[in-house]
Amino acid sequence: MQARRSFTIPLALLVAASVGAPPASGQDEEKVDYLTQVKPILEAFCYECHGEDRSRREADLRLDIKELAFKDLGGFPNIAPGDPADSELYIRVSSEFLEMRMPPYEAGTQLNEEQIETIRLWILQGAEWPEDEETDG
Repeated sequence: MQARRSFTIPLALLVAASVGAPPASGQDEEKVDYLTQVKPILEAFCYECHGEDRSRREADLRLDIKELAFKDLGGFPNIAPGDPADSELYIRVSSEFLEMRMPPYEAGTQLNEEQIETIRLWILQGAEWPEDEETDG
């Protein structure tokens, strides 16, 4: 009887923990829309340093033009559709290290957890960006 009880309790804890767990793939989540959900975050937090204004641009990175936002950054992708963990954009906005985190700490603004999750889900779901949504560069 003792052996059964010690097996049942860990199994019950495992089942209870998995019931409230979020979906692993993001496929069960509602589709994230670039225009209404992602672009406003990028405009508010990223375009100042990674937008149209060449004099303010940092790291020669633009996030307002699809082709440039998805570019290879010397062996690693800025946005790797389907893989947030391999996407520099997601790595930077979600970093726990202040020296890596974007926007920089000195900017005085940070994305909240919901905004970070929106970017993660968007990338996980394939990072769809409408072809006709381009800014002149």
